[in-house]
Amino acid sequence: MSEPVCLLVDDERLIRAYLRAILQPRGFLCLEAGDAGSALTLIRQLGGRLDLLVTDISMPGEMDGIDLARTIRSEFAAVGIVLVSAYAGDEKVMRSSTEFAFVAKPFVADKIWKAVTTVLPRSRPSRAESGSA
Repeated sequence: MSEPVCLLVDDERLIRAYLRAILQPRGFLCLEAGDAGSALTLIRQLGGRLDLLVTDISMPGEMDGIDLARTIRSEFAAVGIVLVSAYAGDEKVMRSSTEFAFVAKPFVADKIWKAVTTVLPRSRPSRAESGSA
């Protein structure tokens, strides 16, 4: 079985590195983008060969993480989506958390991993779940 592909989208490089450190040992091939526009371009270049999107909500550019998530959901319905944000109490964030898995910043590895496992099909076990992490 090939590695599941994950796209990490956050304008903060250190957040992307932290997410990569959480997901790569669990069997994910992690790609990165610093904004939603770049992420969407990359996903389309991949032809939708993406298993997981973990995106910050608040980023620079015309499109935020919620817009990105909705676009991906409409074009590639099978992609699991996790939103992260430091603005958990914001009304727009609260509404989107009913559509997608949501984790508030700052977060710990276990919170991210729990959200990831809720959005991915059980038919794609990671190395961590199969005991080889």
